[in-house]
Amino acid sequence: MYKLITILAAAIPIILFLRAIFFGRSKALKLAISDFRKQIDYLVWTILFAIGCGIVYLVGKLIYSPWN
Repeated sequence: MYKLITILAAAIPIILFLRAIFFGRSKALKLAISDFRKQIDYLVWTILFAIGCGIVYLVGKLIYSPWN
């Protein structure tokens, strides 16, 4: 059983390498991955913008609170 696991563990990088060489990604898959990464990038920037707005609000509230 351990020999089978060892053989499979050794074969996986070889299989992945051969698949990458001979069966490259199609253009449609590359385009889909590119669009997905762009959407994730927009999502990350939106979250960072929301966090920045929250920090600005909290700093403004902290500065303004002593005069109340």
